[in-house]
This record gives sequence, C-alpha cells and structure tokens, in this order.
Amino acid sequence: MSRSDDLEEKLKAIGNGFYGLYRENEELCSVVSYPDRGPWGDTRYRGNCSGYLVKDLILRFNCRSVFDPAEGGGTVREVVSGINQYLKKNIDYEGRDLKDGQDILTLSLPERQFDLVWYHPPYWDIIRYSDDPNDLCNCGTLEAFELKLNQSVEKLFHAIKPGGIMAILIGDKRKEGRYYPLLRTLLMNSKIGQIRAIIIKIQHNCRSDSRNYGTANPFLIPIRHEYCLVFQKWDSPRAVFLKENTERENNGERRWVLSDYISASAGHKGGASPQR
Repeated sequence: MSRSDDLEEKLKAIGNGFYGLYRENEELCSVVSYPDRGPWGDTRYRGNCSGYLVKDLILRFNCRSVFDPAEGGGTVREVVSGINQYLKKNIDYEGRDLKDGQDILTLSLPERQFDLVWYHPPYWDIIRYSDDPNDLCNCGTLEAFELKLNQSVEKLFHAIKPGGIMAILIGDKRKEGRYYPLLRTLLMNSKIGQIRAIIIKIQHNCRSDSRNYGTANPFLIPIRHEYCLVFQKWDSPRAVFLKENTERENNGERRWVLSDYISASAGHKGGASPQR
C-alpha cells in the first residue's frame, strides 16, 4: 500500500467529518496544543510531529509550494497531499531526508524556491536517528550542534522565495542537570531573514511523560513544549510593504496572505512570489 493510499484509509476511518481536518484555523495564536496528532505521517517514527501546525501555516499564508528537507515519517508530505485532494489545491511539494542520502549540508538544494520551507531538525542528541556523522543528532557538543544547525538553516534560506517563510520546529533539552534552549543561536542569526512569529507548541504523548522525576531536585521541571520559529525572507530589508488583498475576503473582512508581503524594489503587484 502506498503512503497516499494509507492516508486515504486513515481519513475514511475518521468518518464523515474528516473534511474538518483541513479547515483553516482562524484562531491560530502564539500557543497551540494538538492532543490528537491527526492521521498524517508514520506514528512509529520517533519525534514525528502533529500535522495540524503545518496545515495551519500552509492555509494561513496561502502557500503554493512547500519544501521539507527532513521528511522523517512523512507528515508534511501527507498534509500537502490531503490539502490538495480535499481542498482542491495544487500545492507543489518536495521532500528529502538524510536517511535517503540527501544531506542538507553537502548536497545541492532544489533549483526552484518555495513559499514555505518547513524544517524539523533533531533536538541535538535526544533521539539518535542514524550513525551518519552529518546527522545533527550525532554532534558531540552543544557548540557543534549549534554550528551545524545554523549552517543548515542558512543554506535552506536560499530555498525560500522572496516574501516566503521558513518555519523551524525545535525544542529544548536538559542534559546532566543543565538546561539548553536549542533555539538561542537561531534568534541571533542575521542570515536567515526576520523573525516574524514564535509559536509555542505543547507536546503530547512523549516517552518522558511516564517518567517520575521526583522532588529531590526542584529544577527538574518536565519539558512539555517546543517552539515553531517563523522567519520571513525579504527581497530587500528597506523596501517591503503590505498590499491589501482583494481576492480573499471572509464575511466582508479583509484577510492577509503570504502573497501580500511584496517587495516594492522588485515591482511586484501581487500574486505569488516570482520564481528564482
């Protein structure tokens, strides 16, 4: 059975209400929680995230193309497939993964650019995905991890269309009594666009949920969150403006979509960002 057939079976099992899976979440805010991870992706793949946040970002920004350079269990691929099938969209998708020999740091990126680059890297060495020395989970030190993480993100930045976004899902880590906020260097990196939003995602069904930390160390507060950092690529840092979109209205109220973030210096008058 193909992955698309498997998704179809899972959707059918949900019942007649499954179309609600692809409804745009107009109440998306800076804190999200998805106790039900949804039908997307291989649940056996450790660290595989819920597809709801991916779906919400794609629909909110009206993305017409998506690139996932670390596919893992295939969640993003199946989200895009479902949106295309049930919302009659035609979103272009490309996915890669290190397990298939497609390393971000050493191989060339796709020649085309995308409205959304979704990147869900390893959270340092919390989960060992492979023995590949280029796998971020095999970095021996925090400094080595942060170096490769930033190198990966800087390279992926070139795969974003002008005006497009990169969403990075990353968590924190505790090791040998120390707490490591793994997002820290990304927030200070000036080579990956401008940070436009930080969404705190509550974690559910983690292996550590059943662990009893006791009370001997009051600082051992269980980690139950991760961050989705949303960066935007501007064509020019001095010449970006918002244009009111007249194509999408909801009950008479104006909406903003990704194509509204347009570079004045490029002279674009709306629609999708240009191919580069």
